Amino acid sequence: MGCGAVEELPAILSSFGSKIFVVTDPGVAQQPFFDLLLVNLHNNGFQTSLFQDVLPDPPVDVFETCAVQALEFGPSCFLGIGGGSALDVTKIVAVLGKHDCALPSLFGIDQVPGRGVPSVLASTTAGTGSEVTPIAVVSDEENQLKKGIVSDLLVANHAVVDPCLCETLPAWPTAYTGMDALTHAIEAYTNQYRVPLIDGYALEAIRLIASNLPTACHHGSDLAARYAMSRASMFGGMCLGPVNTAAVHALAYPLGGRFKVPHGVANSLLLPHVMEFNMPAVAECYQIVAEAMGRGDGDAVAAVEELSAEVGTNRAMAEFGVTQADLPAMAADAIQVTRLMRNNPREMSEQDALAIYQAAL
Repeated sequence: MGCGAVEELPAILSSFGSKIFVVTDPGVAQQPFFDLLLVNLHNNGFQTSLFQDVLPDPPVDVFETCAVQALEFGPSCFLGIGGGSALDVTKIVAVLGKHDCALPSLFGIDQVPGRGVPSVLASTTAGTGSEVTPIAVVSDEENQLKKGIVSDLLVANHAVVDPCLCETLPAWPTAYTGMDALTHAIEAYTNQYRVPLIDGYALEAIRLIASNLPTACHHGSDLAARYAMSRASMFGGMCLGPVNTAAVHALAYPLGGRFKVPHGVANSLLLPHVMEFNMPAVAECYQIVAEAMGRGDGDAVAAVEELSAEVGTNRAMAEFGVTQADLPAMAADAIQVTRLMRNNPREMSEQDALAIYQAAL
């Protein structure tokens, strides 16, 4: 971890063999650092195959196409470079490269049959923390819903967190990925199954994001802010294995699945409304969240709303084509994401979910 950490990749990868299957997205593949990285790998004796067609919130066919190419190459190790989508594809394809199973059979908790081909993950955003999580998310386009694959067997062999890889990330994705990391931390800290050790990661992530996200958005070359956000994202990711997220993420899934709303945007616009709903159950926790965000009056909801406004993620669902008529089906879908809903500190009914959607419309 640290500026220049990506230069350690040849030494890290060498322990797994010389055939490296690289997974990324078109935007990262066009960055100057990416070409330099591939040249560095080739100069160090590695043979590579590149899959650069990862889409945001990748559907099943992206995973399957990537897996076919990887199996033909027969890699000794997978290298995922990009945001959460590229890293999630890498985790799952590494499993498919070693186990003969259909992707849908992995949906849910602890359905992964075993460790996959070794994997190394390097993040180019400060948001999902996917480089350190046991989770991957797949867009089920047939059912217009995002589905999670959760297993400790998905955790990468190595994670490389280099804030220099985030330096060219534009303000908009910097903002919404940062708000995603904030949501991870707040939902972990106020979770039904919160863990004292994880509370430390969550609160430090909240503090770092509140202090550094605006600078990272508006002054992208500020490496101190980028480094702080990379740490915050990783800390948020560290929360997801032991504790995970809750109702905000469950409610965000239909927004991503049906309307292709970027995951961090969906979380950002829903977060204050879910916090208002949860307030009776975790008021004391929210006071501490507000303090971590630098707000002395204890109003965590206002602190989140102000940060969202400052970085431009204070959006409404209607801006993405959501109508009043869409809300009942969305609420019905969200309430079925029980692996997340059960973590919420206050029990949420389908009618509660519908009311939150109406407030966010």
